[in-house]
Amino acid sequence: MIENLYINAVSCFQNNAMQRFRIPDLLNKLILDGVWPDEKWSTAQLTQQEIDPIIGKEGTQKLSPNEDKIVLSSPPFHTIADEVDHGNEFWVSYLTNYGEIDYSNALIIADFGIGSDSPIILYYENSEAPKIMYLKWSSNGLSIQHSWVCTHGSFEEFAIDIGLLDRDKI
Repeated sequence: MIENLYINAVSCFQNNAMQRFRIPDLLNKLILDGVWPDEKWSTAQLTQQEIDPIIGKEGTQKLSPNEDKIVLSSPPFHTIADEVDHGNEFWVSYLTNYGEIDYSNALIIADFGIGSDSPIILYYENSEAPKIMYLKWSSNGLSIQHSWVCTHGSFEEFAIDIGLLDRDKI
């Protein structure tokens, strides 16, 4: 049995009303096995993924064809609502399609690197099993267009698709 150190992610910025999410067992295992960054990773180690990503171009482009890396976040994970609550007004601007998803249910686990402004989230909508989504950016030449895209129905599907897990070893 896997020791489940990260069973609950706490929205670490919220005042007194801590919201808890059940982290997928596989994400817990990847953290404990050292495949996914844990809370002991320094800022320098996390930033090193910009140069030497854990998830490179091949795995990333299965999620988003226009990106070349996924930068994994370390726990404690937090929500987009936490970002808003702490003054990050970017997330309530027209650029992020504010209102399309419930930011309080959007737990940030990764992104496509510095400047991407496109978090990869575990989205907890009406169930314990979160789906994987990200903010997809596009332009028609005149304006920025964006939408939240569901890429995987489960964290396990996501982990297999981007190469964190071999399907035969499940």
